[in-house]
Amino acid sequence: MPPTPSFWNRAGNLALITVTACGSALVPTTPAQAASHAPAHPLAALTPTPTPSPSATPSPSPTPSPSSEPSGEPESVDTLAAVAAAPITRSQMIARAKTWNPGTSKRVPYSQTKTRGGYRTDCSGYVSMALGLGKPGPITVGLAKSTYTRPIRIADLRRGDLLIDAIGSNTTRHVVIFDRWADAGRTSYWAYEQRGGYGTDYRKRSYGLSSGSEYKPYRALNIREDAPVPPPTITRAQVIARAKSWNPATAQRVPYSQTKTRGGYRTDGSGYVSMALGLGKPGPITVDLVKSAYTRPIAMSQLLQGDLVIDPVGGNTARMVVIFDRWADAKRTSYWAYQQRAGYGTDHRVVTHGLRAGTQFRAYRPVRIR
Repeated sequence: MPPTPSFWNRAGNLALITVTACGSALVPTTPAQAASHAPAHPLAALTPTPTPSPSATPSPSPTPSPSSEPSGEPESVDTLAAVAAAPITRSQMIARAKTWNPGTSKRVPYSQTKTRGGYRTDCSGYVSMALGLGKPGPITVGLAKSTYTRPIRIADLRRGDLLIDAIGSNTTRHVVIFDRWADAGRTSYWAYEQRGGYGTDYRKRSYGLSSGSEYKPYRALNIREDAPVPPPTITRAQVIARAKSWNPATAQRVPYSQTKTRGGYRTDGSGYVSMALGLGKPGPITVDLVKSAYTRPIAMSQLLQGDLVIDPVGGNTARMVVIFDRWADAKRTSYWAYQQRAGYGTDHRVVTHGLRAGTQFRAYRPVRIR
C-alpha cells in the first residue's frame, strides 16, 4: 500500500529537523514553518545534491635560473604598484649599497628567486634596497618608469644616480649605481651592482658611455642632496699653511688625480682647496664650491690671501679653482696662487685667471674664513 499523506508530512518534518541540526544551532520549528519548508514533491527531499567536480590544479611555473652577467630579472615579475618612497640622501643610499659587502668574500650571492631582508638579490632588487623602495623591489623595466626615476644627461651623473638598460631581454637588462668618475676624461666610472654569476660588486664600468648604448642615466625621484657640512672657522694664515703642507712646486708635491686621495681628500683641484679650507672629506667638487654654503662672490679687486678664484663652468676638464696668495705686481696684472693642477700636482705659481675680459673665472670668499 502506498504511504499516506500524513506519512509524508511526518517525514518532511523529520528531514527539516535533521537539516537544522547540521547548521550552527538546533532551532525548534513550528508546524507552519515545517509546512513552508516541505518539498514540492515527496521525493525531492531524498535527492542528494550533486557534488561539484574539483577544478584542475594549475601546473607550477618553472623557476627561472640565474642569468649570466650582466644580470636580469624574471620576465613574469610585474612592476610594483606606485608607492611613494621615503626621501633618502645620496650618502644614505651609498651606505645602504655597502651593507651587501660589495666586492668582498661576504658579498650577497646573485639570485632572481631568493631575497635578503625582503628584497630580491638580483640587480633591480639590490638597487631597490639601496633606495629604500617597497619590497621586494620593482624590476629593471619598472625602475626606468616615471614612478621611480626621471631621465638625466650623462654629464649630470652624480653619486647615487642610476644607469639602466631597460630595453633588452630579461638576461640583458641591468641597472648599476653610479658612484664617481674613474678618470678625468670620463671614459669609465666606479659603480655598485648586483651582477649575475658573482653577486654584489664595486668596480669600474662604462655602461651608457658608448654611442648607441641601451644604458641611459636616471635620477631616483626620492633621492635628495646631502646637507653641506658647515666648514669650521679658519684664518687666512691657516689656509696658506695647510696649502703648503702638500709641498707645492717641489719634488715632494702631491701628484694630481681625480680618483686618489691624501688624508681623505681628493688630490684634484677642488679636493686640494677643500683640504686647505678644512672642509668635509673628500671635499665638494668645483661646481659646489661656488654655492652659498661654502663661498660668496666678491670683486677681483677685493681678493685677499686665502680667497678663491673659480671657473665652475663647463666639463670637469675645464673647471678649475686656485687659492689667491698675493698680487705679483703693482698694476695687478697677475698674482701668485696655490693650486692642484692636472699633469703636475701641487703648485705655487703666477697666474692671470679672472683678470681678462670674457673669462669664466670669478673671485669668491670662503664663508668661514677669518
